[in-house]
Amino acid sequence: MTKKIVAVLLAFGLTFSLMACGSSAGTQTGASGGTGEAQEEPAEETDVQEVQDEAQPESEGQETAGDVAEAVEDGAQGADLTGKKVGFSALMMSSEFFTDMSNQMEAYFTEHGMEYSVADANGNAQTQIQTVENFVSMGMDYIICFVVDASSISDSLIKAREGGAFIIVIGTVLDNKDAYDVCISISQNESGITEAKMAAEWIDATFPDAEDGSIEVGLLTNSENEDAVARCDGLREIVNFTSKAVIVEEHETTQAEGAAAGQTYAEMMLMNNPDLKVILTYGTDQGQGANEAVMKDSSINSEEFAVFTVDTAEFIRNKVKESANGTSVLRGTVMLGEGTPMTCYNLMDGTWSGRVKDKVYSEECIMITPETISEYFPE
Repeated sequence: MTKKIVAVLLAFGLTFSLMACGSSAGTQTGASGGTGEAQEEPAEETDVQEVQDEAQPESEGQETAGDVAEAVEDGAQGADLTGKKVGFSALMMSSEFFTDMSNQMEAYFTEHGMEYSVADANGNAQTQIQTVENFVSMGMDYIICFVVDASSISDSLIKAREGGAFIIVIGTVLDNKDAYDVCISISQNESGITEAKMAAEWIDATFPDAEDGSIEVGLLTNSENEDAVARCDGLREIVNFTSKAVIVEEHETTQAEGAAAGQTYAEMMLMNNPDLKVILTYGTDQGQGANEAVMKDSSINSEEFAVFTVDTAEFIRNKVKESANGTSVLRGTVMLGEGTPMTCYNLMDGTWSGRVKDKVYSEECIMITPETISEYFPE
């Protein structure tokens, strides 16, 4: 499949960046995000939206999880998913990242004849358990789960599989393999390294005659969980990709603080380091905030400044495009994989069965810059 075809089908890499799901019960290799405190009382289902009013009767060839899993293992391709029901348990729909991801899923799945529903876990492990249980009650054939807390979700997912649902877990490789059919995974350390490499290439191209250690770099990081730490460790590798870079200041932010904190900390770094040239950010909120801070500072030569981040939310893509004409300094982002909706669909129908190894489908990190963005996101 060509890059342009891939691009039409995605708006996000996995995701992986906005929030890391922290838990010792699973290996965190996918998207990053915070976890909420469990609620004592049963949580109500939130934001569940039935896209179509009538479900297909069970007699019309509904597949069980075992049927689809066998297709994945045997390499069967292109199962007909028309009329099948798919539910997405989103980590936090208040985030533009997950709203956009859900919109992409709805558009892609319904275009392929599926019934789509979304439920908001709202960053809360107990709420997510309830969303999965509700999906089972609704007769979902497929459940896609962007996990809040790996230590608490497995039992619910196992019951969902026993009830016939095919489970796709995004971002977190659960220890209990009976809890899912396929995990979509990506190395968070690699996502940080890819961002650092992209920034290093920009530094070398923009300042070809700069001396070693003369290009000041600031970091906006996150350490809320192991995934976040791994990504930020990758960001720090910039000094190994260009000898011109030197990290002069670093600030940690949390997911709850959002873009406002990114802007505030970026402003502090700019004040403390007048010669700062690059800001590397953990995720889209920090990237957005850093870009705003730089663009509103008239003392900065924007042609010699760059912000980089991870993930391809629409507003981030727009800023990357705008950097080509000088109205933004967000010059690059990292796309995590080939697009969540298309990836999920091809795993559900068995088309990509050959790419699944030990129940894990591994995504790659892709640099998105003003020079490459049209290849993946054509107008």
